[in-house]
Amino acid sequence: IESVWLSLSTHQSMSRMNYCRCYPIPSLSLFGWLCCLGTLAAAAPPAEEIVQGLYEGTWKDAAGESKAEVRVVAQGNKSFKLLARRVVDDKVFRAELEGKIEKDEKVLFAGLVEGTEWKATWLDKAIEIHGGEEQSLQVKRVERKSNTLGKLPTEGAVVLLDGKNFDAMERSGNKPWRLGDMSKHGWPIWEMALQFEGDAKEPTTWPTLDKPLPPGWTLLPEKRKVDSVVGIDQDGSIEVPKGGMNSKRDFQGSYDAHIDFRCNFALQARSQGRGNSGVHLPNGQEIQVLDSFGMGTYQGGGCGGLYAKIDPDCMEPILSLAGKNDSTFTLASLPPLEWQTYDIEFRVRKVKDEQGKEADKGFLTVYHNGIKIHDEVPQNRNGGRFRFQDHGNAVRYRNIWVQPLPSP
Repeated sequence: IESVWLSLSTHQSMSRMNYCRCYPIPSLSLFGWLCCLGTLAAAAPPAEEIVQGLYEGTWKDAAGESKAEVRVVAQGNKSFKLLARRVVDDKVFRAELEGKIEKDEKVLFAGLVEGTEWKATWLDKAIEIHGGEEQSLQVKRVERKSNTLGKLPTEGAVVLLDGKNFDAMERSGNKPWRLGDMSKHGWPIWEMALQFEGDAKEPTTWPTLDKPLPPGWTLLPEKRKVDSVVGIDQDGSIEVPKGGMNSKRDFQGSYDAHIDFRCNFALQARSQGRGNSGVHLPNGQEIQVLDSFGMGTYQGGGCGGLYAKIDPDCMEPILSLAGKNDSTFTLASLPPLEWQTYDIEFRVRKVKDEQGKEADKGFLTVYHNGIKIHDEVPQNRNGGRFRFQDHGNAVRYRNIWVQPLPSP
């Protein structure tokens, strides 16, 4: 008697809960309907993902008026950090406030800025801020999009991910793709034990009531979860699968690459636990993927960082964390749940060493949401595969392509 394992998918349980909430309403009495109407009429609290975001407007003081930029960052437990900034004559002015959704569902902010008490109120995606008698800000929530979002592959490019064809990408460890639409995302894949005796003929079709297993085969009650379905969204994006994924082919020499990605919304998480993934280039260099919207972490660990080595060239201080390792964040990052882009230029050129000998050297330039964050950073010129890291976070990818270029 021998045993084998047969994989199948079931939708009886879900391993992931979506943010959208459904409230089925069965047949109700008149009293029940009135209760429902009363609940609907009550003011709903502002969702933290609606309050969080990028705001733009004006900053006025005794000297005049200038443009202002405000980041409201959700901290969990209905609390927020507000980071305001403006630039006048190449001098940067900053303000930092703490906020909270109060019992009456208002969002109020307060804090001391250079010894003066500042206060702010959020209402309907707009914020009014006052600092003493002189400072005032009026800002509204905006959605800033990368100018390369959805950029189409150039002629001759190798498309790694287009939401339809997965032929050029494989799961790490060469695991099979188990793909479905978003309604099936997270469905568990079970392995069921089949037992057979002697020379029992193998089943040629999936067993059903009409087509049972051939004689000598028995379906055992044991089962074990081995995987889950990766759901494809309508926009062609997928959540990075467990274990990650990589290109099937190697890339050598110079290339351009484009990547769309979206970090998940992890309120309670901090630093590396917040929307973490990573883009590993063919030469082994990792460009970090992280929710770095107004959130700091260690050097090279934030979004766009050359991991644990070099920060992006657009870092901004968090005044309340001055002197700590996680006291800066990148201005190029957009809020979580918004699509972002990396545009990568890797160039191999011949350079002379100190002895005057020529050798091939790689140089890396990276644009994050259209902003140049690394410029001609020297690299090893090794070839290899692109890898996209799974760090246990629901980071999504789409529209990944690579354009190989001639190298000297």
